[in-house]
Amino acid sequence: MSNKPYSLHNINLEMRDVRIQTGFSQVALGKAINRTQKQISEIENGLIEPSPELAIKWFTALGAFEHVDLVHYIYNLHPLAAAPVDPRLNEDLGRAILNLKQQIKHALDSIENIEDWMAELRPGKITEVPMKDFKEIYDLGPGMRTTLYALNREFGIDLKSLSDKWTRKSLSTSVAMPRYEERKLVNI
Repeated sequence: MSNKPYSLHNINLEMRDVRIQTGFSQVALGKAINRTQKQISEIENGLIEPSPELAIKWFTALGAFEHVDLVHYIYNLHPLAAAPVDPRLNEDLGRAILNLKQQIKHALDSIENIEDWMAELRPGKITEVPMKDFKEIYDLGPGMRTTLYALNREFGIDLKSLSDKWTRKSLSTSVAMPRYEERKLVNI
């Protein structure tokens, strides 16, 4: 973790600064995340190291979704976790949509390049993976999150509700991973 641009040792300062920037008191935040004011103070002053789950709960309660992304990145919670997008880039939904549109165009060009690369693959032929093109596809994730964060900030859309709706639809259309019970029935 020491080679990362963000330090785990500063997470308590990020937590404090975001709380202050969003206008929450320690008492109000404590009520929102089921902690006492003393516990909030101890975390902010570095006396207690927050768990990833607590940091996520903290930033979610404050609507600081980029900081949730930061927690995923700092704590290595997912192999695709990366540095979070600057929140100033998603204050405006219009700008976020234009950015996402550009990223989609770049990704489509990259997909064509990848298809060409794959068509040329032959057994025993060593070829370099076009990582630049895969990076363009990866850019869609942060671009999409930025757009949804802007949607939340500008229009108050509940991101959890949006996620839940996607999940219900993806389960009913067999896009999502089957539930445990369903996987076990198939394996019988």
